[in-house]
Amino acid sequence: MYDETIKVANKIITDTDIFDICAKMNDKIKEYQKLCEEEKIKNEKFEHDYQNWTVKNFDGSFSCAFNFYDDTDVTVDNYGEFLNIFNNRLHSVQDMRISFSMSYWIQNGSEQKLVHHYLYLYIYEYKMDISIKMSSDDDKMQDVYTLIKERVISAPEKYDRIMQKKNQIKGRIGFAQGMIPALVICTLLAFVGAIREIYGLTFVLYPIAVLTIGYLLGSSLFIGKISNLYEPLLPKQMYAGYDADRGKSIYKDDINDYVSTSEILIGKNVNNMKCRQEIKEMEEYYKKWLPIEFMVLGFLSILMIIIGRFL
Repeated sequence: MYDETIKVANKIITDTDIFDICAKMNDKIKEYQKLCEEEKIKNEKFEHDYQNWTVKNFDGSFSCAFNFYDDTDVTVDNYGEFLNIFNNRLHSVQDMRISFSMSYWIQNGSEQKLVHHYLYLYIYEYKMDISIKMSSDDDKMQDVYTLIKERVISAPEKYDRIMQKKNQIKGRIGFAQGMIPALVICTLLAFVGAIREIYGLTFVLYPIAVLTIGYLLGSSLFIGKISNLYEPLLPKQMYAGYDADRGKSIYKDDINDYVSTSEILIGKNVNNMKCRQEIKEMEEYYKKWLPIEFMVLGFLSILMIIIGRFL
């Protein structure tokens, strides 16, 4: 008997991964139920000691115990009922425990042996543990095991660039959004005589004013959407000491805890991949705007010098 426990850490396991693994289990049950029936018909005309079976008396089972946020539990013992809950109530599932097994006899003439395979998936929002017990006498569950290993190995990392660079990404997006009203405000101030004269004193006053206002607006008024997208992805906070100057405790992201767990897209995590994708798209979009904004800033800075000195 081959026995292995797989601990999944720092991975994003999607609902598609879980669906495909469970679908594979169901396919295996149907495949060997059919094969068992075919071999039964084939062997009926032979006496016991002359029969050949690869899956005699096949017994396959699939069940899942769901635990929901409202403290209710539902256990299903067939794939159809599992699929109904998985497709319609995944957002309210807190954890789920999937059990899959196959047992059958292999017979070659007078020789026969009993084969058992077991697979258990313990799925939580923050981790997925996999326990596999496969008989070494037969490899009929090998492709299910291979699929699981492939999905785990190829799964994207939880602590990815989106999380590693979150402060820079949030700052860049907020600043790019804040620059547009900052340019408008500082340019309109040129119509005030005193401000116009100040702009004319030196090249740096206008761009400094724009950059300062752009940063303040970006970090206060325009940071809301990106912060909301990050909210379900954030690590736990850990105590990092006391700042006597500010009179407050300091907390920081607990990265060690973050990378030791995974992100399973069930329950409150069900939309996390969409959040990551939207963050990526926002960053790419506003990254394109920043060079244009700086070009406009440079042009207007020169213009403010001319206006301030000659008007």
